[in-house]
Amino acid sequence: MKRALVIGNDSHEQNNSLLTCVNDANDMHDALQTIGFNVLCKTNQRLDDMKIATDAFIQCIQPGDIAFFYFSGHASQVDGINYLTPTDDRGITLRTIKYRTLIAQKLIHDVSQRRPGLFIIVLDCCRTGMSDDSSNVKSFFGLTSKRIKDGLAPMQAPPSTTISYACAPDQASLAGSSKQHNSAYTCFLLSYIVLPMDIKKVFQRTAIDVQKSTRSMQIPYLNVNCYGPAYIVDSFMANNPAAQNFLQRRRPCGYYPSSDERRHGIPNHQYRTNNSQCRRNTQFGMPKNYHSPNKMLVPNIRRRIVPPDFPLVASHKRHHALKDSRYQRTNLTSSFNTFRIY
Repeated sequence: MKRALVIGNDSHEQNNSLLTCVNDANDMHDALQTIGFNVLCKTNQRLDDMKIATDAFIQCIQPGDIAFFYFSGHASQVDGINYLTPTDDRGITLRTIKYRTLIAQKLIHDVSQRRPGLFIIVLDCCRTGMSDDSSNVKSFFGLTSKRIKDGLAPMQAPPSTTISYACAPDQASLAGSSKQHNSAYTCFLLSYIVLPMDIKKVFQRTAIDVQKSTRSMQIPYLNVNCYGPAYIVDSFMANNPAAQNFLQRRRPCGYYPSSDERRHGIPNHQYRTNNSQCRRNTQFGMPKNYHSPNKMLVPNIRRRIVPPDFPLVASHKRHHALKDSRYQRTNLTSSFNTFRIY
């Protein structure tokens, strides 16, 4: 049995509301429901509602089930413990943070006690603006302690557990604006999660696209504790009409470049090189895939350089003489046409 819990929190009591978390949760609900998950989707949840939803999700997990947890919103870490923030976040302090938020480590431990066949937790949180550093976790909670760091802390994954972070440890992910429908991580994850491939490859391809599209401003992080390949989409669902319809209805992301424009927007991109270029690079001690538009071209040894039979000076003068005569004749013809003489 496939069971999933999806939570997205946009509005908060403090002045740091987000814009794409509810859209991320709704789209993730549609994607998981397309591939056969029994999904419970909650948006803009207070702490009591989040605890009720997580308790119901944990209690319904049976041994051998596939469990999927997705959270989109604000989160923080204190002393290496990750806290998922509800909408009623006013007045959270360093002493009350563990009572006013949802602890991610406790959630992973409680789910692992139910012995699922596969547990996947996706944390698309720790949002910050593109260029505004004032929305980090310390100013969010009004705290200045050195025990608090930006982003999330790496967590230990129990057996048969996959933990996917939208950004690297101690780093903040990019928050979407009003022009975007989804965040960067969820936008690319929705394109791969409905495909019949190993879940590790799904997150790896998502991380590559996120890193390229954001120009390495956001680098996802993955922690996998699975001995073999794990699939959440069966092979017979490769031609699933519902999944194909979902991918066709996917709207493009806002500020992320499209696939054909992505190559020109990525700095330090290595262009493809042909076989002759690889041979030249190997001959001169450079990597095979080295390519620089400003380097001097090495002459091809196979090409025979034959001296011309006629003098270059005469050919040069003859070329310019023909060019000047054509230019004068063209002007003369145009002047005749102007006065209707020719």
